[in-house]
Formats: sequence, structure tokens, C-alpha cells
Amino acid sequence: MLLPLFSLRARSDFGIGDFGSVDGLFAWLQLSGQRLWMLLPLLPTAWGDPSPYSTCCAFGLNPLFIDLNPLIARYSLSLSDDEQHRLAEARRAPVVRYDLVVPLKGALLARAFEAFERSPDAAFETFCAAKRAWLDDYALFAAISEEEHRRPWWDWKDGLAERAPAALQAARTRLKRAVRFQQWAQWVADTQWQHVRTRAAAHGVLVCGDEPFIIGQNSSDCWCQPKLLRRDARLGVPPDDFAVDGQDWGLPWFDFAAMEAEQYQWLKFRAVQAAGYYDLRRVDHAVGYFRQYLRDEQTPRGRFLPEVEPEQAALGEKNFRLLSSAAPPPPGLPSAIIAEDLGVIPKFVRAVLDALKLPGYKVMRWAREDGVYQHPHQYPEVSLVTTGTHDSETLRDWWTVSAPWEREAVCRVFPELNPFQPPPAEFSPELHEALLRSALNASSALCVLPWQDVFGEAERVNLPGTVSDANWTYRIKPDAEDLSSREDTARTGLWLRRLTAEGRRSTAA
Repeated sequence: MLLPLFSLRARSDFGIGDFGSVDGLFAWLQLSGQRLWMLLPLLPTAWGDPSPYSTCCAFGLNPLFIDLNPLIARYSLSLSDDEQHRLAEARRAPVVRYDLVVPLKGALLARAFEAFERSPDAAFETFCAAKRAWLDDYALFAAISEEEHRRPWWDWKDGLAERAPAALQAARTRLKRAVRFQQWAQWVADTQWQHVRTRAAAHGVLVCGDEPFIIGQNSSDCWCQPKLLRRDARLGVPPDDFAVDGQDWGLPWFDFAAMEAEQYQWLKFRAVQAAGYYDLRRVDHAVGYFRQYLRDEQTPRGRFLPEVEPEQAALGEKNFRLLSSAAPPPPGLPSAIIAEDLGVIPKFVRAVLDALKLPGYKVMRWAREDGVYQHPHQYPEVSLVTTGTHDSETLRDWWTVSAPWEREAVCRVFPELNPFQPPPAEFSPELHEALLRSALNASSALCVLPWQDVFGEAERVNLPGTVSDANWTYRIKPDAEDLSSREDTARTGLWLRRLTAEGRRSTAA
């Protein structure tokens, strides 16, 4: 099941899914026979940007996902009348209201930290010592960023942008309390996340995280590792059928040659840390580990680095061997990582991934050549089949807006849809079930279904290339606590369990 954490809803949440919202979901996944929960990134994000891919650190967790209720109970915190009003409004909202959630949770976290400081916990100091390799720099970066009114780090003055030792020491002294708060928030988040992992395992559910390819320019990693994450060119993608000019993401790029000179210490460390949070990892933008498309003043239209395919293939193989070595695969699965190989992907990239036995994606509506769909029963076993992604329209919307020829092509190739002749334009319950069966009956070892596609909903998570209040705000309609007891959601769960079993896929205990 693909469902972002922020999309969960619980009676006690603060207007956004959090680490305390998961028990009801795990119970429903177990009821539904589902063994894997796929998330979007949980990393700390840039101020004011709700996108989980707008990361300001390659390590740690987003404090926005902290469950406040244990802190409120432990420290006897109370909410003002105004906070109670804003909390009620955030809980009633059909989507995540970041304008309400962020300041409300931030204020309560600050008060909880004040109470913690009056009776500190030795476990916090142990955590700080264990995570010092990344936590000290991130906490200092976050504290300076707040002091600098969120200006990007390259605009910081007095030697801070250049990380002059005297300037850093002065900042650590001046901002000692703010740094400690950032460390404390990471400790709380980590403690709660480890409890989530324990609860998932108790329900027979594996957790699949999402590992973004690159980190934002205004991040602690770019600030600390400017020779590895370089800003003298901008990362993007070349022109293709979807964008005639390509895409300029404005992101830094990985200097893999510089990483190799340091025995890939940073990349290895990042992979090991990510593997510690999840059972599996979805490695985003897999092609970027083979080649990067860069734009700068000399090449405004862009260029590949490396330039030639043999070097690209060798680089990708080296990088994915490194990423794979961070953790062993869960029992019964070919790998601990899934390679997001969507978009325009050269054949040699998939050949390398196949040789390494790393699952790539089969998004059923996109798995075609020259308008001819691939037969789902002929997908590679070492692959992940899905009806959609967080960036695609829902299954309902796709079917409704598809051209007649596309619906006809699907019904010709997918065995489960053969009876639908002529193909209906309506997204009926019978058609809905046949489409899900097509995925569950596919020959791919892994099958991940977006929550909206299981429930036949139309709301999407994100519309790529747009900035909108609708992006990254989707929330499920029922409270997670009620998923297994409500007649409609329990019925859907048992229906999904039946389809999963009929597809001869193993189900949760």
C-alpha cells in the first residue's frame, strides 16, 4: 500500500498524519492481507515547502510528524483557547492545513522542550552521542537558519557560509539552546519512529521508505559538503516527449569523482543511516546514479556527466552495489532497495539493474511501447507493479480521461479486462476490481497499490510541475482507528484480501 504518512487521519492528531496515527492503519493492512507500507520521504524539509522531496538534510526525521499527545501528557501541557480553536479547524479540514499545523505544532514542541529541560533524560544524551556524525551539523544549521530568518546559507555573513572554525564555535555558543532544541526534536522523532517500526513488525508489515536522489541547495549537507554536493551547475533532466526543453530542477549535483576520492564515505554513511529506518528503500531517480544532466553558463541547454554510455553504466553499477550493501534484503525478497526507474530510461540502465537483481517499476498505464501495452503476466519477476504513483493521477481519473484507443488497448492486453468489450467510459465497480486484479495477478514479485486506487478515489497527492495548495495535502477520509471496524472500510479490506489471495500473493498474518 502506498500512503504518505501525512495523509493519515486520527482522532487525536494535530491536522496531519503523525507517528501516533499508525496503529489503526497497521490493523487494517493486516485485515486486508497487505504486507508492505510504502511511504514518501520522512526527512526534514525546507521551511515553508510541504513537499517531502524538498529536503534540507539527508538524515533524520521531520519533526512535523511527532505525535504531540505523549508530550502533552508527560509535561502536563495545555492549549490556549486560540490554539484549541485552530486545532479543531485543522482536524476538521479535508486536507492538511499547513498554515495551521506548522505554527501550532511548533509552539507546542517548544513548550515541551522547555519542560524537558527542567528534567532531562539521559537517553537523550546517549542519542546525541550516537548520532553526532550528522546531528551536530544539522542542528547547528537549523539553528543558524532560524536566526538568519531562513536566508539561504550562502548569504550568511561573518564566516558562517564558509564554515570558518571561529564563526562556527561562536554560533554554537550563542545558539546553544536552539541547537539543543533541534537535537531534542530529532530524539523524540527517532524514539517514536522506532516504536512505529515495532508496531509494524507486530502486524507483519514491512516498511518501505523513499530515499530522494539529491538534497536541496539550502541544506545542511550542501553547507557541510560543498565539494560533494556542488552548486556550480544545476541538476535536471534532458528534453524528452514530456518536456521539449527538459527540466531544470535548480538542484545541486553529486560529484561522484570527489566521492570516490574519499572512498564514498558520505554516500555509504547516508545509505546505512537510511537502511536503519526501513525494511526496504525506494531509491528515487535511479538514473541519476548512472548519469546526471547538468546546466551551467557554458552549457545552458545541458550536458550529461559522464558523457559516454560505458562510463555511465560503470558508474551506475558501482553506485548501486554500494547502495545495496547497506542492508540485507528482507526474507523472501530479492533486494533491500527498489530502483525508481520511471521516465526516459536508457536500456543499459535497466540491464545493469537486472544484472544486480534490483526491482524496477512497472506502472501499468506506462508499461508500453509504441502504444502497445506489455502483458502483465510477462513482467519481470524482479520488478514492482503498481497502478500509479504519488505523481500520477488516480486510477479512476486516468480511466475516465483516457482516449478510447487507450482503453481499447488495455482491454485487449490485460486478461482481466478482456470481457470489457467495448470498453466502458464509466469507472464502474466491476471495472475497478478488474484493474486491481490486473496488478495483483501480474508476474512482478512486488505489487504496491496507492490508497486512492484501492478505494476508487479521485484525489491525487501531487501534480508535478505545479505549486498549489492541493499538492502534498491529501488525507484519508476515515479516522485510522475506525478502518477495521467501519462497515465500508472493513468491507474494502476483506475484498482486497480476497483479490490478493486469488492473485497468489502472500498475505499478512
